[in-house]
Parts: sequence; C-alpha cells; structure tokens
Amino acid sequence: MIRFQLEKRQVERFELQIETMLNVQDEAITERPPVLFSRDISCAGVFLITDNPFPIGTNLDLNLLLSQHELGSMPKDERIKISTSGKVIRTDDQGMAVEFDKLYKISRLTLPA
Repeated sequence: MIRFQLEKRQVERFELQIETMLNVQDEAITERPPVLFSRDISCAGVFLITDNPFPIGTNLDLNLLLSQHELGSMPKDERIKISTSGKVIRTDDQGMAVEFDKLYKISRLTLPA
C-alpha cells in the first residue's frame, strides 16, 4: 500500500534569511530586543531560527529588515522595514514558527552610523 503525505500549507514558502527584530507584546523588556534570522517566510508567517524559542501562544511584534543596497536602489545605511505582529504557533529544535496577523506597515529604516 502506497501512502501519500499531503502538504498542509495553503501558501507558498520562500527560503529567505531575513534579519528580524522581535519584541514580546505585553511584557516589559529591559534588554535589547532579540535579533533573529528567518529560515523561510510566506504571506502567512515566518520560521525564525533560534536555540531559545518563545513558548507557543506568545504574541510578538516583528520588524523584518530588508536590504536593497546590493541591487543599487538604496544607500548602504538604509533598509526597508516591514512591521507586523504575530503569534508563536509551533516550536522545534531549530526555532519557532510565527503566524502573522493581517496588519503590516512598510517604511524606511536608517541605520546608525
């Protein structure tokens, strides 16, 4: 008997390493927010690589930082920032999956010199 495993995902994923700054919602953070890199991303969420994932159900604010400098379209000290929020829905030994909320904002971010 041959069994086929069906893909559960409804949207296409892209293997992109995107620098991501995190803030935990409803929690005072006294230290600098963690910066992680994505393993893959889709329009529904992102998988972030970490040895210390947040617990399932943790609400996060995310700032995904995209660089266009390599393409010559932006100065080296500027990035595009996509700000959104989401919830940790799964963790494993490689990191955590975060499902995005529906709202997001795209803006420029000038890095300190």
